[in-house]
Amino acid sequence: MTDAEGPGGAVDDATVREMVAALRPAWTVRGVERSEHGTDFVATLDVETPTGDRRVVLKATTADLVDPEVARSEPRLFEFVASETQIPVPDVYGFCDAHDDLPAPFYLAEHVPGETYEGDASALSAAAQRRVIEAAAEHLAALHECGPLPAVGTVGVHDGDLAVLDTDDHPRYEDDREQLHDDCMETIDALEDGGYFPELAEDPRRFADLADDLRAHVEETVRALSEPDPPTYCHWDYRYGNLLVDPDTGATNAVLDWANLSAREPANNLANAEFHLLDADDPDESTLEARRDLFRRTYRDARSDDWAFTDAVRDRIAAYEFGARLGAMACLPLWYRDATPAERDAVEAEHREFVHERI
Repeated sequence: MTDAEGPGGAVDDATVREMVAALRPAWTVRGVERSEHGTDFVATLDVETPTGDRRVVLKATTADLVDPEVARSEPRLFEFVASETQIPVPDVYGFCDAHDDLPAPFYLAEHVPGETYEGDASALSAAAQRRVIEAAAEHLAALHECGPLPAVGTVGVHDGDLAVLDTDDHPRYEDDREQLHDDCMETIDALEDGGYFPELAEDPRRFADLADDLRAHVEETVRALSEPDPPTYCHWDYRYGNLLVDPDTGATNAVLDWANLSAREPANNLANAEFHLLDADDPDESTLEARRDLFRRTYRDARSDDWAFTDAVRDRIAAYEFGARLGAMACLPLWYRDATPAERDAVEAEHREFVHERI
């Protein structure tokens, strides 16, 4: 093993061994393979256990991008989802909420085989992509039926248990429309000054000229939306980058990244999944429409109640999709920091086309 610095900060091998020992004293770390992706510290470990060798994943919140009370929810959500649904998630071998000497929160989980296809979904066959989309619809339908929750907001840990947080950084809302309005307005404010990551923006005023029109559109459309459904558990970041997929069959072996889970209405989650998953690899309009039809039919069939894609639901999905688009615009400096200027300009043009079609 060699000490190295991962994207989430420096965690040397000695510290890795201490973290494992804190959760599984009888396990011995034999190898550490740090992930080059993500923002927090993630490593795949080869460990020797009393029952044999195995591969596990160690994740620690180190990048200060996710608040501890939110990060603590991820291993608990793995356990909750495994017990309440058939959504595939890794088994959890232990977690630590806080520690005086070690980077925390952190947890140990099962290593699940599979590939991620962020930005490369075209490497999968059409049949495999179809299977991913069908699984997504079924998984979200099952997750949404685990509610309702008492308020709209961020799922985290309070007094050791999963809860909808109610803090200055993570306020509760009574209505999805309130949070959508506030989130959109905060994002538009950010767009006037380089987005969410201004330090990475080579052109901080890239979208500033759109700000006034965007605010007017949000005011007009969000205020006119119909009453949302009750909030429930929503995996707002369901995309290829958070899936472990069998490259041959398209079977989803595991759904990852359960930190930052939201308590929102189902339409919100569906909008985000359609935006981040169905739009992978920039499909033409007919392909996107076919994917959306498959996703929605499968979701509707998987729901056990009388939930339906009414006109009101479709209108709310469109509004949430607009919010997702604003978020993507604000994240452009981060998501495309390794792209060429021409590639970033092409993404800007795509965003502008979307906006101009709607306002």
